[in-house]
Amino acid sequence: MAQERALADERLWLVLMRYRARGSGYESLVDDPDYFFAPRGKTDPEAELAASIEAMLASPDQGDEHFICRFPARSEWLVESLDLDPEILAQPDCAKRDEALAKVDPQSAVLVFPAAHNNGPASMFGHTLLRIGSSYQSELLSHAINYAAFSTDTNGLIYAFKGLFGLYDGYFTVLPYYEKLNEYSSLEHRDVWEYRLNLEPEEVRRLVLHSWEMQGIASDYFFFDENCSFLLLYLLEAARPELNLTQPYYERFSFWVIPSDTIVSVKEAGLVEEVKYRPSLATRIEHKASLLNESARRKAHAIAVAGESPRELAEDFSLQEQRQILDLSAEYLRYRFSRKEIEEDRYKKRYLPVLAARSALGTEDETVEVPRPVPPELGHAPGRWAFGGGARDSRYFLEFNWRAAYHDLLDPDEGFTQGAQINFISLKARYFPERNNLRLEKLHLVDIFSLAPRDLFFSPLSWKVRGGLERKPFEDGEDLLYAGINTGGGMAWNVGPDALIYLMADADLNLSDRFQDKLALGAGPTLGCLLQLTSDWKAHLHGGALFYGFEEHEHYRAVLEQNYRLSRDGGVTLKAGWERAFDQSKAEIMLSVNRYF
Repeated sequence: MAQERALADERLWLVLMRYRARGSGYESLVDDPDYFFAPRGKTDPEAELAASIEAMLASPDQGDEHFICRFPARSEWLVESLDLDPEILAQPDCAKRDEALAKVDPQSAVLVFPAAHNNGPASMFGHTLLRIGSSYQSELLSHAINYAAFSTDTNGLIYAFKGLFGLYDGYFTVLPYYEKLNEYSSLEHRDVWEYRLNLEPEEVRRLVLHSWEMQGIASDYFFFDENCSFLLLYLLEAARPELNLTQPYYERFSFWVIPSDTIVSVKEAGLVEEVKYRPSLATRIEHKASLLNESARRKAHAIAVAGESPRELAEDFSLQEQRQILDLSAEYLRYRFSRKEIEEDRYKKRYLPVLAARSALGTEDETVEVPRPVPPELGHAPGRWAFGGGARDSRYFLEFNWRAAYHDLLDPDEGFTQGAQINFISLKARYFPERNNLRLEKLHLVDIFSLAPRDLFFSPLSWKVRGGLERKPFEDGEDLLYAGINTGGGMAWNVGPDALIYLMADADLNLSDRFQDKLALGAGPTLGCLLQLTSDWKAHLHGGALFYGFEEHEHYRAVLEQNYRLSRDGGVTLKAGWERAFDQSKAEIMLSVNRYF
């Protein structure tokens, strides 16, 4: 009967099994053999359908491990599609499934986007998850469906490498939403965006049943495509099969899916009915601090950190300033306690007096909200190409740049984390007409630059890592390719609202046949300033020096880059630079037009 009705080609079956077209056949994105009942189930939808029907009709004595209990979305679809009488089917005791469904109580769905955090390698692109609304009054009592790589790596380079090549297992989990919200908002400094979806309760129920099927099922996690965001789209398609959220990525032969891209897809599909912004605890602290002068900020810090009395403020500060100081102290104490920077006893001894002093001052006439930033889906597209021309030591060239993803320090910050550069797979090629020479200038697999500004309340470290092929002048005066890995750490500070300066210590490893021992290991400082000159005009002035002991040479560099935004889709970049290596100096200037895609 299933074969006669061609059920193996039905849209919902293909979605539930994660099948996608491969040549003349199919292949599932699920890599765990426990998800399939047929030996060829990963690549044969018809064989898997037949095996699933057989498993559904098996004896009920398997309990929670019975097909009907373990794969409820698949089971309900088969019963409906085959017009089966539920009474003739096995009736296993599905205690775990029923308990989980009752606990989640699916009524509505919200797509949640915790914004990128530039000091966390696992959150460089941001993240998406689904909050399942229930009949409970508080949203914090609802549950969240999350897909993520199982990883304990904290090094950005290692995480990026493993994520690029699918060396992590990815798993779906269902957990209380307040846990995830606390993790993102309090512990990771990440603002949260919530997109309420217009799914009906029955659709949300099917989504939750399908997520139950995926519990404990592993799939290879790929940083670019089979990631936290893309696989959530399949859950939404399972809820409403007529949606077509995943296929456009295959049709455009894209090998990256950025979390903010999926928000765009969901909005374009007409699923979003409301958008809500939840600033992180750190964002609220930074905003409250920005409303005070330096003296008031230091007083708030002293109350929270040094334990100064919260009641001795009237002589030096106005009533409004006193309220703001105590509000800031209370928020900062909460932050320090959430990160285990202060013991519970000391926290209570300081926090409760601050609340009492604040209560005695009465309520404010007007509550000051954290300004809502540009939503992530309204930022520029992650890919970028650029075409331009310039001169290097009086030799003219044409240049082509291409980047797969995702954001450069000079790109517009709207929708992105300020001071975070995250580029994956970028290349630069130049053509020199004088020599009729086309050559590769640069090929970076990863280029991350995290500038996290320090202030009175927060003291993060800035860091960077870059790896791939580059050119620099060698002894014969020619610019030659070498393989290199550059990494470093340091500090950054905001200088006013529109300028950020940083200082880093770099380590640099170069590999080339031109080096005496095939490699050169160097170290040195980097100093830079990132400027927001106008709303559309950014500049980055930076320079540094690297000293290579074994090779006994130095590499000096100074660069001024500017980017002017012409529209959301592109702009113009002007770059002037100078470098010196092996006693060979080179200067260049270039103008290019860039476009995001």
